[in-house]
Amino acid sequence: MGKHATLQVRVEDAMKAEAEQLFEALGLSLSEAVRLFIAESVNERRLPFTPHLSKSEGATSAFGKLRHYGNPTQSSDERAAWLKEQGASDAERPKSTPRGRSRDIVIVDKTVLLHYLLDNDPRRAAKARRIIAGGAARAYPETIVACVAALESDYHVPRSLIGTVMALLADDVSMEDGAAVRLAARLYGAGKLSFAEHLLAARNVLTGYPVETFSKPLSRTIM
Repeated sequence: MGKHATLQVRVEDAMKAEAEQLFEALGLSLSEAVRLFIAESVNERRLPFTPHLSKSEGATSAFGKLRHYGNPTQSSDERAAWLKEQGASDAERPKSTPRGRSRDIVIVDKTVLLHYLLDNDPRRAAKARRIIAGGAARAYPETIVACVAALESDYHVPRSLIGTVMALLADDVSMEDGAAVRLAARLYGAGKLSFAEHLLAARNVLTGYPVETFSKPLSRTIM
């Protein structure tokens, strides 16, 4: 038997008490539950659960972020000035509080997300914002992939900005596999692969599952 190490973890008192009550009902002590989590993670080479990012009540932090890319008459200097102004306003905006799950789910497609981000049609953008602010919107990874492709090819938005905005969108919209989408957005903003390829790389990182590919650029980014 190997040597034992001591692990210390800081959590809030209320959360600790709630966890102890839960694990006691399952026939486990808190220490046993932590050991079980670590052992299962090591054995499976991944987290023993699918992480989900909670969105915020009424969050619309990504709304209109790409408005000036939806207006082709805007000069690059005007776009840069507007983006700088947006960054300053974001720093002053108070953060929204976490929300619970909404029972009324509406699946949104690429067109809704594009109008929400670009704000290039007043009526449709307003409707997209109402849906998303109401907490009912859910997007799937394939929709995010299509949205990113349109922003890059049709609206010529820089990759780094797309990555930043997609991360903001993950705060506004409930996303299936949201942790992978958020990580893919960060990788995409700094990388050269397609968003779909970065999504595969993100899933590889988060799950530990191997990825088989004949793509040399993709193979260099996965574990």
